[in-house]
Order: sequence, then C-alpha cells, then structure tokens
Amino acid sequence: MLFSYVFLLLFILLSPFLGIGVNPDSLGVPHQHPGKNSWIAVPIMFYQEETSFGAGVSGGYYFTRHRTNKVSNIQGVAIYTSRRQALVSILPKFYSKNLQTYYSGHIKASYYPDKFFGVGSNSLISQEENFTSRGYSILAQGQHLIYRHLMVGAQVGIEQSKIVSFEESGALVNSFLPGTSPYFAAGFGLLATWDSRNNNFYATKGAFYKVSLMVNNEKFGSDLNYNRLVVDFRNFYPTLPKQAVALQMYADLSWGETPFQNLPSLGGNEFLRGYYEGRYRDKMMVALQGEYRFNIVWRIKGTLFASTGNVAPTLSQFNIKQAKYTYGGGIRFRVNPALVHVRCDLGVTSAGKVAIYFTASEAF
Repeated sequence: MLFSYVFLLLFILLSPFLGIGVNPDSLGVPHQHPGKNSWIAVPIMFYQEETSFGAGVSGGYYFTRHRTNKVSNIQGVAIYTSRRQALVSILPKFYSKNLQTYYSGHIKASYYPDKFFGVGSNSLISQEENFTSRGYSILAQGQHLIYRHLMVGAQVGIEQSKIVSFEESGALVNSFLPGTSPYFAAGFGLLATWDSRNNNFYATKGAFYKVSLMVNNEKFGSDLNYNRLVVDFRNFYPTLPKQAVALQMYADLSWGETPFQNLPSLGGNEFLRGYYEGRYRDKMMVALQGEYRFNIVWRIKGTLFASTGNVAPTLSQFNIKQAKYTYGGGIRFRVNPALVHVRCDLGVTSAGKVAIYFTASEAF
C-alpha cells in the first residue's frame, strides 16, 4: 500500500494534466534577459520557546535564470535542538517551462518532543504536558493554469505518526484522542489557486487566494477518517515607494477523526507570532493578520505586524470576545535575486509574553 501511494505522489509531481492551453503572455510575466540561478545555505543558531537552543541549516536553490515573477525553487531545512528535536523538511516548487503547470508539496520527517495544552480556546498553561512524536509526511500537489492567474488541480498525501512518549500522569495518555495511538493517514483532494503577486517570496502588490480540500478515508488505506478545508486569502497593496500593506485571512477547518497533532492551531512563526506553536488548537481555526512592509537601507527591510484569531469545535461556536491577538515587528535581509529574505521577528501576546523567530521565509 505504501509503495502505491509513493507512486501516485511521484505521478502528480512529474506528469502534466488538465490539457488546457493558456498563452504565457496572459501571466503578465516580463520578458527580460536571462540571469543566473542562485542558491543560499544559511547556518542557523536560534532560541525559541518551542525549541530552546537549536542549530541547523536552511537553504534553497532558486531557478532565477529567466527572471520571471514565477520562480521555481527547492527549499529545505534541517535542525536539531537542545530538547532533542530533529526535523528535516524539503519543499519543492516547480513551474513548467511555459508556466502553465505548477507542482509543489513537501517531504518531512521528524522526531519531536512537544507540548500539549489541551483542546479549545480556554485551554490553560497549567494543563501543559510533554509528549514526543515521531513520523513522516509526504504531500504532492499539481495545478494547471486555466485562466489568467487561476490554477486548479489535485493533491495526494500520506502521513505516518507515532507517539513514542507520554507523561505518565498526563491527560493525553488516557484521553483516547485520535493521534494518541500510532496511525497512517492517506488522503486525496482538490485545490484552486489565484496568484497575481509580483513576487512569490516578498510580495508588495497583487493577491494570492487558495482553497484546498483534503479527504482522508479508510477507502484510501487511511486508519482515520477526517476531512480538512483550508482557505487562505492574501492581498498586497503598495503605498509609498518601497512600502506596502499585506493582509491575510486564514481559515483551517477540519471534521471527523482529526489527529490531535494536526488539529488547526494558533501560534508559531506564521499565525499569532508570540504564542507557543499549538498553544490553542481545535477542529476550527480562523485568523486575521496584517503587516506594514518598508525598506530601511540597502538590502535591509522592516515590518510591523498585528494578528488576531481563535479556535472552536464548530464554526457556530466561535467566540469573538475570546479572540487572541499579538503584535510586533521585525527586520528582513535580502539574500538573493529571487527576493528571499532572512527574517527576524519579535512577537508580543496580549499577556505581554515575547517570542523571537528567525527563518528564511515570510509568515505570508
């Protein structure tokens, strides 16, 4: 069964589909003289609440030779922390030569001691307990351009995970939550994307809208039956020269036997920067965030951001009065012609707790 899914993953990544032709000129891609492909490898030393002290390498290879605003790339990261957390992640993104087909996905493997605070928007710090999971996941997505900036396609994913240690007196060990027992998940789905950004990595103009549905079902060989719908809307508005406002609305909605590790959650370096990643988790999550991006000098840029969001078991049970919020700022340093920036953000929660994030990609 596993080999069958690996074959399907490779098939989606390597085979064009939906044979609908679009003129590349409709993409609005400038015809410029060829440049050079570029790569970056950044050694990382960091401290974050989720990881304590850690080190590793983050890098990527960017196919900038044709200098379009659609840059194929392969990014990856490998880290190890003083909490014995190990993570390897590879993120390929490829455009076909005529820019009509786009392939993306990930390959991830991890051994990850983590924290669980319970489920729901009212979970407490006092509920915190430790657990360690080990597993891998593979996701392959293929999309084809059908009209201007609109792409539609399919996706397939597999995941295997096992909790290798619990707190003996913790709530997780006897909770019977999906994910506390070893599981294999396999799913198929559909997705649609509208992408008119002027740059994939540091947008200052245009829009990015993506809707993704993944169905994990025992008919596909999955141990758990659950569905996941993700809606990601981003808009970018230029203001003064070399300045822009970026806005994002993100909804992550799940139904069924969703593993607790995969429940939609708030926190980390993308949503509500300042909170521990996974601090709040439940079946439904909705978040809003905004950034003001501005140039400082040479390759150095700055940003100010604010965000709010909440989780709930169902959409009808969202409580706006209990919404969490964070704010903060950061600096960016451009490292290559593709406009990839190394970023350092400082996020502050409504309770005044501070967290620092260092990475080689934007939050959105």
